[in-house]
Amino acid sequence: MSMSISNNSIDEKEDLPTALPASTSTVQPVPRAKARSNSHSRHQQQQRQQRPHLEVDPFPIQLHISRSRSHSHSHTHHLHRPPTRNDGYDNFPPPLQGIRTSADLERRLTTDADLAGQMAVSDGEIGPPPEGGKDAWLCVASAFFVLFCVFGFVTVFGQLKVYYLANQLKDYSQSDVAWIASLQTFITFAGSIVAGRWFDSHGARGLVMVGTSLSVAAVIGIAFCKLYYQFLLAHALFGISASMLYSPSTAVAGHWFMKRRSTAVGIVVCGSGLSGVIYPIALKRLFDELHFRNAMLIIAGLNAFLMFPAWFFLKARLPPRSPPPLKSLTGPWKEPRYTCLVLGSCLVMMNWLSPYFDAPNLITSNNVTGPIADYSIAILQVGSFFGRASSGVLADKFGVWLVFILSILGCAISILAFWVASPIGSGAVVVGLVGYGFASGAWVTLVAASTATISPIREFGMRLGMLWSVTSVPSLIGPVICGVLISASGGTFKYAGLFVGLTQFLGAFITIAPRLLDYVRDFQDRRNEESNGKLTRKQKQEQEAAA
Repeated sequence: MSMSISNNSIDEKEDLPTALPASTSTVQPVPRAKARSNSHSRHQQQQRQQRPHLEVDPFPIQLHISRSRSHSHSHTHHLHRPPTRNDGYDNFPPPLQGIRTSADLERRLTTDADLAGQMAVSDGEIGPPPEGGKDAWLCVASAFFVLFCVFGFVTVFGQLKVYYLANQLKDYSQSDVAWIASLQTFITFAGSIVAGRWFDSHGARGLVMVGTSLSVAAVIGIAFCKLYYQFLLAHALFGISASMLYSPSTAVAGHWFMKRRSTAVGIVVCGSGLSGVIYPIALKRLFDELHFRNAMLIIAGLNAFLMFPAWFFLKARLPPRSPPPLKSLTGPWKEPRYTCLVLGSCLVMMNWLSPYFDAPNLITSNNVTGPIADYSIAILQVGSFFGRASSGVLADKFGVWLVFILSILGCAISILAFWVASPIGSGAVVVGLVGYGFASGAWVTLVAASTATISPIREFGMRLGMLWSVTSVPSLIGPVICGVLISASGGTFKYAGLFVGLTQFLGAFITIAPRLLDYVRDFQDRRNEESNGKLTRKQKQEQEAAA
């Protein structure tokens, strides 16, 4: 199939002199301006004739030239490639249908804004990610404090759970109180698909303003709760606010950074890790010295102060666009790497928060007392903070997927090694807490970066939102199942630890399965090439011997 359409014939026709009628005996005078215009037009036509014709390649510049040439084996000349920009995630836009000449390309780019941005033609206002600057780092700092106040509060529910069971909800079982945390976690991640789609289409500012306001209102509501259903509704409202804030806060770094994307995301997610250290200590001190209502109102005021700058600085870099059709949600599920990433994350996320909620049970089952018992959740969160802080740097150096898979294996190994057996010494308890905190913090940090490596930049928010929304379903039942298993084992984490560790091992295997299959196929291809090469050499030797 030929993709070359020459304009030489058209240009030649335009350059032919106009024949004068035979009856014309005189030449009409031509105005000077018109003569100058005709001379300029003829000069342009001559330049077009002299300029070599370039065939437009409908494939982006990042693709190998053999892919473009595969459409026609008869062409030997080089293809002209319009300027493009790599989106930073190793994604290649599909071939542009109906593009045969430069005029077709210009016409398409002027009518399709997203395509113009993708091909980097007329893209001077957007350009590549700046990799830093005032706006970029203010955006990262704002996202850091948003996650400090929102997602950090989600992970310290274990401290609130201890207080609830000792005071307002002392007549309820551990599994009953665990439903409050499960519902809050479920709503936090289930709404991510809506928030991610809105973020891709309209930016982050509207989500940030509404989400932060609801978050502060929910904490104020918790301060006035006395009954079970009131706590359930207040924490559900907090989950709604968190779902509006989590996906934009983690995805917006991809707009401002490309080479240091994992590092930027790691800094953002460190906010929740740092708050996981500060909130348990602050809540215990406040509960010891103040009434529950006053303590929670202080937390609400602190959150409002820290999140207010995000109204102005947490913003997307790409311009708004019309949302893609809903059928576009089905596209990512046709990719094995994305599908297995989501399924593996479901198994990890099912029990990712269970040790955070049940860390006090690990302490009591091992008869540990003193500061370790009082600050067990804070110790776990110390490990989580360092895991979040270091995972981005490690991923940029050694590869996102390698560090991502190792973090899942680290979660499973630390649980099976230190959380199942009891009793163990206080030193081993601390190692188990810090070890799981480090690995789990690294995993949750790299979920966004791993999704980004297999996602087009314009679909990043949508794909990350879908992942968190799907993983919210198993996270609804994981802590409840662990609560039942803890009760069945007499208050120890033995059965629950086996359940958590094995599901996370299985999640790691499913996540890496497509890449393992690729390695197997590559190995088989190399073996086949080597065997074919040996067979060819043997045939040559036989032919030489026969000659």
